[in-house]
Amino acid sequence: MIGVGVVRTISYPRTQKTRSVMEQLTLSLLLLETDAPNMLLDGYQGQPNRSLRIAELFQVLCSMRPEQANKIADHL
Repeated sequence: MIGVGVVRTISYPRTQKTRSVMEQLTLSLLLLETDAPNMLLDGYQGQPNRSLRIAELFQVLCSMRPEQANKIADHL
C-alpha cells in the first residue's frame, strides 16, 4: 500500500496547498511522521526537534480534519 507522509509542513499556516491535500485525503493513506531531528514544527525554529512533538503534529492534523481525533488515531 502507498501512503502519504504527514510532516511538519502542515504546522505552517502559509502552506495552504499542502494543508488542503491533507484535509481531503482518505485517512487510510496518511502516515504521521516527525521529521526529527531535521525539520521543525512551526514555533520551534532554533530549537532541537524531538520525536515527542509528533503529538503536536497529530493535533494540527486533527484541527484540519472533520473526523474525531480517535477515528484519525485508529487509521494512523
